[in-house]
Amino acid sequence: MANIQIKDVTKSYGALEVIHGVSLDIEEGEFVILVGPSGCGKSTLLRMIAGLESITGGDVVVDDVIINALPPRHRDIAMVFQSYALYPHMTVRKNMAFSLKLAGAGRAEIDDKVDRAAKILDLEPLLDRKPAQLSGGQRQRVAMGRAIVRSPKLFLFDEPLSNLDAKLRVQMRAEIKELHKRLQTTTIYVTHDQVEAMTMADRIVVMNGGNIEQIGTPLELYERPQSLFVAAFIGSPGMNLVKGTLDDSGDFVAESGGKLSLAGHCPKVAQPTEIVLGLRPEFIEIGNKSFSLGNSQVRVVEPTGSETLLSVNWEGDKLLVLDRSRRTHTIGEDCHLTIDPVDMRFFDQNTGLAMG
Repeated sequence: MANIQIKDVTKSYGALEVIHGVSLDIEEGEFVILVGPSGCGKSTLLRMIAGLESITGGDVVVDDVIINALPPRHRDIAMVFQSYALYPHMTVRKNMAFSLKLAGAGRAEIDDKVDRAAKILDLEPLLDRKPAQLSGGQRQRVAMGRAIVRSPKLFLFDEPLSNLDAKLRVQMRAEIKELHKRLQTTTIYVTHDQVEAMTMADRIVVMNGGNIEQIGTPLELYERPQSLFVAAFIGSPGMNLVKGTLDDSGDFVAESGGKLSLAGHCPKVAQPTEIVLGLRPEFIEIGNKSFSLGNSQVRVVEPTGSETLLSVNWEGDKLLVLDRSRRTHTIGEDCHLTIDPVDMRFFDQNTGLAMG
């Protein structure tokens, strides 16, 4: 296991800076996920830790040793790629043993480590097959097995589940989480899928435009987003964001014309302030909570069995409502929306940061 310090790291391609002074501390045995949209810099940061990309500025420190100039093979880091990167002409056993063979390990040691990793990953019946004879999930387990046999200080995962179908992704999420629990190896995992991040991570690092927006546990990011970006990115479906103006008496007027009296339930402002009111779809209910949002009309109904996603028209704004009552809804029906005031979030329109 290893602790990692990323200290004011930057990355530039010519005059274009894509990572802007990122700093992050990761403790021994942590499972940390870098999440964000495509192009936010998460994979570039991972590749710099691995030594596959040079570092323009700052330091990457592993166990108090700066590793900026170390070649990848000397960093004691194992990386699992999106594409699996298996040798097609080799059997599963030979793929898993290859790095140990290159390192000069003896035959007995190689066989022992490969057999133990195969047992952990349920690959024992597949050791004599070649990658073309395996499913996507099996190939990904082989890629993980190849990393495990090295007993590295650090595991890096670069979007390892993005090529799998939805059902298999759920299964592999559980397997990777169980693997980490068993091995307790420090792990950094990159994904654009916030559901993966929420279900797997000890801590999540939300990245945007080469910067870190927020770091926290899944529950911290979900309940207390510090910016509009995090509020919109974390949660499925995403948070409803209603633009409007809040005055010193606590009255909120949405840009679309909707009005709410939020006195006692909102941050205090000295003068009319442009804000964004955040309402998570799963916290909005139809007529059961203490604070009234008012009447709305159902425009779209999307039943999934255990819950129904409604798109409603509220005073000219479109809101998403996640109804778990299992009642039947029809397009055009009128409904009265309510919410617990503690579940409302407020953001400054100009800075994009949380208020209060």
